[in-house]
Amino acid sequence: MFRASKGAVGTWVVVCVAAAPLAFAAPSISGVAGGLSAGQTVTITGSGFGNKTKPQPVLWDDFERGAIGKQIQDVPAAIGHWDTGAGSENVTYTGAKAHTGRMAARHDFIQPYIASLSKNMTFTRLYMDFWMVVDYVDIKSRNFKPWRLYGDNDNYQLDYLWMCNSNALGRVQANANLEVNSWGGPQYSNGGWMHIQLVYNESSPGQANGTVRHYINSEVAGLDSSGVLTENGPAHFDQIRIGHYWDQPSDASCPGNGGAVVYVDDVYIDTSWARVELGNASTYAASTHREIQVARTWADGSVSVNFNPGTFAAGSTAYLFITDANNITSRGIPVQIGGVAAAPAAPTNVSVH
Repeated sequence: MFRASKGAVGTWVVVCVAAAPLAFAAPSISGVAGGLSAGQTVTITGSGFGNKTKPQPVLWDDFERGAIGKQIQDVPAAIGHWDTGAGSENVTYTGAKAHTGRMAARHDFIQPYIASLSKNMTFTRLYMDFWMVVDYVDIKSRNFKPWRLYGDNDNYQLDYLWMCNSNALGRVQANANLEVNSWGGPQYSNGGWMHIQLVYNESSPGQANGTVRHYINSEVAGLDSSGVLTENGPAHFDQIRIGHYWDQPSDASCPGNGGAVVYVDDVYIDTSWARVELGNASTYAASTHREIQVARTWADGSVSVNFNPGTFAAGSTAYLFITDANNITSRGIPVQIGGVAAAPAAPTNVSVH
């Protein structure tokens, strides 16, 4: 910036002064009150939470309200609404497996190769969180995409790809000369629940200033960066597909397979990064088990949620975290699952992720 100052002889000179980097106030939790069992209201107090105009996410579904065998397309979620899209007719409510509760979504990849939970909306920022388990018939696919974002008549895509022996996060803009794979992340095993999280913000066209932070079971999968090129030309995503794609034929490095059934539960989708989570360590980065909470109200110094212990056992200690709209997360505050929190706790430090 420019600053005017008076010189020794009474003249005014203009001095160029470097602007200080923009700093964000970090959230800090000072107290928790309420019942710490499933569905009870918990109020978290503190400072620096920021304001969230719509406290609830765009979509939240634990699939407990559906009828077994019914298709999950063009139906209400617990919050929000599911849409129709490629393969949505191949996803149904099931009681065969669940991460929490009694039910989940069942994706049939035995015959069809696309089976997607579908949400259609235009966005430039996204937080997505869900649990998934794969039951394959015999071996892994050469091409299994558990989620995919589409835009610009499908020319614009972001997805995660599991192959039989490797994995990558792909960025594609087919009509703007962009195709990049970022390799890495954990492999999956048959029958094990996995927690998938995506923090996304669109870049400016041609500039590496977007954000892609992708985690599977709290481990970085493909990217964990705020310096990412997501587009070479102007475009926005308008489709979210969870499920999503399972290929059965062989290729040069992977044999053919007999398909799979994939189960998905506890889906959370929002266009704000502001959120509340439980973790199993006092810092967010050290937490290898995380469970999303659904906010009821949100103000700068007070947030209330419908408590979701997930698979944390009654009597165990977990830690509550608040993340603000800039993706800055508080230090965790301990709570006992199944107990009652009433007394305020001392303020804690923060960690940035």
